[in-house]
Amino acid sequence: MNAAAAKGKLEIIEVAQYLFNCGFHAARAGNISLRLAPDRIVCTCSGADKSRIDIDDLITCDLKGKVAHGRKPPTSELAMHLVCYRERSDVGAVIHAHPPIATAFAAASTALAELALPEMVVLLGSVALVPYATPGTTKLADQLRSYLPQHDAFLLENHGALSVGRDLWDAAQKMELIEQNARITLALRQIGQPFQLSEEQRRELMCIRAQRNAAIRHREAKSAAQHKSTALQLTKSSATRTDGAE
Repeated sequence: MNAAAAKGKLEIIEVAQYLFNCGFHAARAGNISLRLAPDRIVCTCSGADKSRIDIDDLITCDLKGKVAHGRKPPTSELAMHLVCYRERSDVGAVIHAHPPIATAFAAASTALAELALPEMVVLLGSVALVPYATPGTTKLADQLRSYLPQHDAFLLENHGALSVGRDLWDAAQKMELIEQNARITLALRQIGQPFQLSEEQRRELMCIRAQRNAAIRHREAKSAAQHKSTALQLTKSSATRTDGAE
């Protein structure tokens, strides 16, 4: 196992336990994955207990679902994860969970479309309601596909929630925001009518969201280039010392 894979697996364990403590992963429900390379991911195994997950519960496979490393079967909902990675090269992690209030909205076939808090618009964007398909089937992945270009957060009708992010913590924070959206929406329905953004106000917030995401991508690309340059310099330095020793 290389260093990147080992680090990624430890991050999955940390995030899984965090989400379990949030109450988003009951019993053995839910699944998590992380992109290790353009064509390789690591995911939780089928029926993994997120409260006691360990390295043996994590399975490495390619984007066709072929297992490369691991003794257990991958999550039964692997197809749903794979379509996210295949359709969007910017996705670095996928989380499927069952946050209680958001899942209640999903079970009631009710979209989270009312809330217009600026933070939700900028940090999460709109939450898609993906029509029901049997969990673990390719039909669910097919249903999800058409929503992926415009959304990072999803309610899976009569099922649960799904989030995608540039990394695990980004995806986890989006899952938290989905549940926060649901909680506030539920309270709002008991109090009164939601605030309505004008089209101009919504466009302004979406512009801020786009600028924020672009700035994050630029910062990450710059950081990756610096790491690559440093690694190259270290390699050259090591080669020079070796030549000198000869």
